[in-house]
Amino acid sequence: MAAALKPMERAALIVARGSSDSSLKRTRGGFCSTKQPSRVFSRRVMNWLYERALLDFDDPDCPGKATLTARGEAEADALVAQGLSKAGLA
Repeated sequence: MAAALKPMERAALIVARGSSDSSLKRTRGGFCSTKQPSRVFSRRVMNWLYERALLDFDDPDCPGKATLTARGEAEADALVAQGLSKAGLA
């Protein structure tokens, strides 16, 4: 499934997985991790991941937090493993 993901979707999954609770918090500029507040993702990117069932919103109408589903965590882990493999570190 990773090949079908857009680059921003892949980045959002990896950043969310790197946070302590596998989630991104909504801010004025978009969704970001508390560990990487400079990486901000738009609501559109979050909606794409929501439609793919890779994350859930705490409130679908006005979300304050987007948390990876089990499927989203597995996809993020696969993306990280793929990156490590390409870099020759795994």
